[in-house]
Order: sequence, then C-alpha cells, then structure tokens
Amino acid sequence: MKIRGYRIELGEVESQLLKVESVREAIVIAREDGSGEKRLCAYFVADKPLTVSELRAELSQEMPAYMLCRRTLFSWSGCR
Repeated sequence: MKIRGYRIELGEVESQLLKVESVREAIVIAREDGSGEKRLCAYFVADKPLTVSELRAELSQEMPAYMLCRRTLFSWSGCR
C-alpha cells in the first residue's frame, strides 16, 4: 500500500508492534482523513500501560519514520 508516497506493508508494521515486550495484540489499518489522504492507524492491546511516545521510541529503533503510525489507539489489559 502506498501512503505519503512510500510503499508500506501493514503486516510489517504489525509484526514490529508485536515485538514490543508488553504488546499482546496489534492491528494496523490505513484510514482516510478528512482531505482523503491515507494515514496509518494502529490499535493494540498491552499487558501494562504504555504511552504513545514510549511505543514510538521503541518502534523508531527498527523502522523508518515514514512507517510509524500517525495515530495510535490502545487498550491496556491487566489480565494475562
């Protein structure tokens, strides 16, 4: 899929999310904003609270900036 002129594999972004220690489930989709431009949006479930900035910092070690999701939504679950 092309987003902002770059070819991005959603599954590759998902697998990088799943490498983050506390992330248990993840899905990445492309959504259109109000102007019709596609943007990456990530949803994930984690075992402990994890801020978006912490997640971005971890992902940026393995992924180029253009592959980082602009919108990240998460759910924290204390259950194992």
